[in-house]
Amino acid sequence: MGGYIQAKIIKVLSLGLLLLTVPLIFGIACYGSTPSPAPAPASPATQVEISGFAFKPATITIAAGATITWVNKDSATHTVTARDGQFDSGRLSQGDTFSYTFTQRGTYQYYCTIHPKMTGTITVE
Repeated sequence: MGGYIQAKIIKVLSLGLLLLTVPLIFGIACYGSTPSPAPAPASPATQVEISGFAFKPATITIAAGATITWVNKDSATHTVTARDGQFDSGRLSQGDTFSYTFTQRGTYQYYCTIHPKMTGTITVE
């Protein structure tokens, strides 16, 4: 009878060991498999505030591919217009926004066509 109980104990312990080992081996195998790709980085974006009849900040440096969004917080209407004509927001009322993505390196001068003393510079690296 002692041999029967001993055999049962060994059987139960073996089964328990098997049940603990299989998930461990499976987990290691899955962990070592091809990792899932990293999420794509968010597209860089920067905001320029239009307030107090000025672009804030007036000078900004960004990486190529970055997007700038201008937000008019003044009660007056303004524009965001490139001196070389590359971009033009049209008239922006209070609360309106305009976005532009800069894909090429260089220096971009812009101004408000309604208030020409309002100027800004974007440097794209």
